[in-house]
Amino acid sequence: MYPPDFSYVRVTTVEEATKFLESHDDARPIAGGQSLIPMLKLRVISPSYIVDLNPINTLSYISSSYSSTKIGALTRYYEILKSDLVKINVPLLYQAVKVVGDMQVRNLGTIGGSTANADPSADIPTVLTALNADIILTSSSGSRSVKALDFFKGAFTTDIKKGEIISEIVLPNLEGYRTFYKKVVRRAGDFALVSLALAIKLRGNEIEDIRLAYGGVGDKPFRALEVEKNVIGRRLNNELVEEIVSKVSNQVNPPSDTRGSSWYRREVMKIITRNTLKEVMG
Repeated sequence: MYPPDFSYVRVTTVEEATKFLESHDDARPIAGGQSLIPMLKLRVISPSYIVDLNPINTLSYISSSYSSTKIGALTRYYEILKSDLVKINVPLLYQAVKVVGDMQVRNLGTIGGSTANADPSADIPTVLTALNADIILTSSSGSRSVKALDFFKGAFTTDIKKGEIISEIVLPNLEGYRTFYKKVVRRAGDFALVSLALAIKLRGNEIEDIRLAYGGVGDKPFRALEVEKNVIGRRLNNELVEEIVSKVSNQVNPPSDTRGSSWYRREVMKIITRNTLKEVMG
């Protein structure tokens, strides 16, 4: 299907982009286009204006400090995969980007575009939720920071306000953690049927900290905060693994669609949780 007619607007600065978006109700920004173009073709959205952010080269970068790694919103997946800063400081993101889509998607898609699109089965929102990353939103009046846990409101719904664009993602450097990104798909390149982003820090066999986030099990990424809180300081063994598996799966009501039923998604969630935690145990 062909997309509906729209006017193309090319901007070269963040200021140009935000001012145009602020003054036009029916305008959508485009970055890599790997989410927006399919939605246009399916006529899920029909904006009057498409605002091309790609000429804004100041939004493509990766930098790191002692405590965090900053990634510009227009940074493409292939640039993330080439970055030693990401591989060393934010391995969970690196692991997830390796399995995003296919080569075309990784060459064109951007971290900001996936974040703004907020598909509940996408890889990037799940990782950002696990790390509770800071999402920097910029408008003509300035910038503000929103935690990932507050940013994703529902399926394709975020805290982005009129006239704002995502300018940067700030991810914590989790020193001493082991990280795992697991994704179950029907075929290579698909969005996740169910995904798990896990970061865990152990002191001997005891859990010092744990982050458990899932994609594909609700209308936004699910972070098992209560389960995390209740297992801190406890020994990671088979009994605790089964307790975690039971509790996280009972806290969600996954959707049913043509790719899988709610029951099936919950069973997949149990399996990848159990297998990943046993991998941690060795």
